Formats: sequence, structure tokens, C-alpha cells
Amino acid sequence: MRNKYLIKSKRDTIDGYAFIAPSLIIIGLFVLVPAIRLVYLSFFDANIMGKIVFSGLDNYASLFLSREFFRSFTVTLRFMVMVVVFQTLVAFIGALIVQGSRKASSAIRTIFFIPVIISFVVVGYLWQGLYNHDYGLINALITAMHGKRQGFLNNPSQALYALTITCIWKSWPYFMMIFIAGMNEVPKELYESAEIDGASSLRKLWSVTVPMLRRTILFILLITTMDSVVKVFTPVFVMTSGGPRGSTDLLVHYAWRMAFRFGDVGYASSIMVTVLVFLMIVGTVQIKVGERNER
Repeated sequence: MRNKYLIKSKRDTIDGYAFIAPSLIIIGLFVLVPAIRLVYLSFFDANIMGKIVFSGLDNYASLFLSREFFRSFTVTLRFMVMVVVFQTLVAFIGALIVQGSRKASSAIRTIFFIPVIISFVVVGYLWQGLYNHDYGLINALITAMHGKRQGFLNNPSQALYALTITCIWKSWPYFMMIFIAGMNEVPKELYESAEIDGASSLRKLWSVTVPMLRRTILFILLITTMDSVVKVFTPVFVMTSGGPRGSTDLLVHYAWRMAFRFGDVGYASSIMVTVLVFLMIVGTVQIKVGERNER
């Protein structure tokens, strides 16, 4: 019996590794290998033409002495905070609306989810048209209410906020679905007990729903943080190209400029390595805070 159990256990282990092997190979080829190559190139004076000369920490020294880098880092930090806070709030409110409308929940989910399935290129051009100073719908509504036309993407003080709204509109329904899945896992007995104690809807939300969604919220914060720093090249490239006057020049776009416009691949690699280290630090802090709140 023991031998049969051991043989079955080994077969299960082999089957398990066989199932995850394709995913591990894909992750290795398209995530780990490029990441290792990125770190490697950050220590070299490398360009697009193939020149590679070891330069040690020169790229990092130049990076931390660059005003342009710190300007881009500040812009990225502001963008990240706005997206993480407001996208999470909008997704949570959307989940509450869907959960409170059980009869029409499927239709509402479908309508809300439409932006997620649209390409970010299409979304970028769509919102670029909406923000247009001369013929954009938003400015048309403003002038209809006797307001003054706004520059939005052409205004350095407004462009980052306009970009933030676009990115939130595109992604919030995805996180709404995650919140809905988490809400469905909350035991109904907890709500019934709260009702017996005379708790209002707001009290049940704050004392039952939110505490039971701590892990879900932590997961959403982690993913949103990474997405708002790394997966934002397309909207920036399509809508503003980092302008006006660098007001939307996020770090991923800044790295792209240095690599493909100026040909400095080594310096661009050091930028992205710094981004990865920054995300690791922020992610670790979020996890530690989340674990502390669960105790």
C-alpha cells in the first residue's frame, strides 16, 4: 500500500510539473531572460547599432545626476498615486452598484466591461479626439455651458490629469470584476448577523465588506501600482508623446526615448532597472502593511 501511495504521489508530482512546464517556459523566455538582459546591459555603454563597452556604474551615476530623470520620476509618482487611489475607488463603487442591482447585473457588467476589451491604441485616439481643443466633445459641452475651451492634452497643467482619466476609464472595470468576485465570497451569515444587530447598510459595508476584502484590496493595489508604472507606454505614446513640456513623460516613455531616439540602450536599461527596484520596494511595503492590518 505504501509503495502504491508513493508511486501515485510521484505521478501526481510529475503531472503537476508537466502542466505548469509550458507556463514556466514562457515566463522564462519572455520575462526572466529579458529581465536578466536588462540588468546586464545597464552596466554597459550600449547602443542600437550593437556597440557594447563595459562602463560599470556610469549609467547609474548619470541617471541620479539627471534632472530629466527626476522630473520623469516625479511625474510617474504623481500619476501612480492618482491611478492607484481613484481607480481602486471607482472599481469598488462599480462593484457595489453591480452587486446592488442583481436583476440587471449581467447587463451592467457587460456595459461596464466594454473599455477593457478595446485596444489601448484605440482608447488613446478616442480620448485624444474627445479632448481636442477645436472639435472635441468635451470642449463642445464646456462651450455649450458658456465655459472657456480647455487645452487638456496641450496644457502642461492639465495633460497628466487627462491622461490619468483615460487610463482609469480603460482599466477600472477589470478590477471591478475582481472586487465582485471577492464580495461573492463574503459569507452571508456575517451580513445576517449585522442586520440582527441593527447595523445600517453603511455600517455593514465598513464593518463587514471592507475587512473581508482586505486580501482582494491588497491584490488590486499591487497590480494597479505595477500597471500604472510599467503598462502605460501606449497611452502616453499615442496621446501626448510625453508632452507638453515633459508633463506626461513617464519613466517608461523616457526610457523608450533614450533607447530608440537617442540610441543609448545602456542608459535606458538603467532607467528600467531602477523602475523595477522601485516597484519591488513599493510592493514590499504594501504587502507588509497589508499583513500588519490582518493581525
